Order: sequence, then structure tokens, then C-alpha cells
Amino acid sequence: MANVDNPKGFWPTRHLKGGEIRTNRYVLTASQTVYPGDVLKAVTAGSVEIATAGIGSTAIGIAAEYKVAPATGTTYIQVWDDPDIVFKVQSQTGDTPAITEMFTSGDHLATTGDSTIKMSRQELKIDGNAQFFIIGLVPAPDNEWGEHADLEVIFAEHALISRTTVS
Repeated sequence: MANVDNPKGFWPTRHLKGGEIRTNRYVLTASQTVYPGDVLKAVTAGSVEIATAGIGSTAIGIAAEYKVAPATGTTYIQVWDDPDIVFKVQSQTGDTPAITEMFTSGDHLATTGDSTIKMSRQELKIDGNAQFFIIGLVPAPDNEWGEHADLEVIFAEHALISRTTVS
């Protein structure tokens, strides 16, 4: 059975060490539209904003809600920022992950969210870059290794930690 192409960004599934999955509140950079499941980065202004691919250790977490920040004023957003949260994410079109991708890495594919359903459309690009560390296939009867597979990942590059891939 082929996997369904339905990217929804990054979603927490469990905690790597058995802890609770929690969010923390951050200031959202002005004029940003953020969808739940989007990768966010910390910026020097003390706020967070949508991350471009390959941002390295400035990643702070995953947006837990839909927010639109006006050009002025302060807007807060809830973020899953614990680097030990395991996230579910779909592999991008064209990538065909196999079990050999276990313990390798990739960047997120920075895409625009779906403004109709207010959801992220981000995916994982398996390219050996170190943004996310792949720890497995999401256990589900309708999910298998191959194109559009749902993978379990943790941050490899994060503002609060530093992880590297297995050599």
C-alpha cells in the first residue's frame, strides 16, 4: 500500500525520556503568520519566527497554534520547545526513506501553510543535513517505508542542545 501524500508539519507524539509534552510561550515576530506544526527559530530581537531550511542551532521549536502577528504590538505563541520531544513528520515527495535512513538526518522543507485549514504543510527533506535526527517509522497500519512515509524525528540542531548523527 502506498503512503498518502498529506503533509501536516511536525506533531509531537511522545517524549524521548517519558516526560510530559508541554509548550512554552514566546513573542512572535511582527507581521508573521505561523501555522501549527511549523518549525520556528529564535531571532536576535528576542522573538521567534518561521524558520527557513538549514537554520542550524537557532531552531527553538515547533508552533503549537495558528497565530497572525500584526505589524505592531506584542503577539504570543505557544511552542513545543523541548528538544526531547519526538515529532511525527512526513517525508517530502521524491524521497523514499527506507530502514537505512534510521539514525541519519535531514532538514525541514520550509513551505507555506494551508490558509484554508490553518495547518502547516512542512515536511522532512532527507538530505544528510543535521536539523532533525530520524529515530524511526511512525507505527501505524497505513504507514510504511517509502515515499511520503511518516517518520519519528527529534531535533539534532536546537537552541538548547547539540546532537550529531551516527557515523
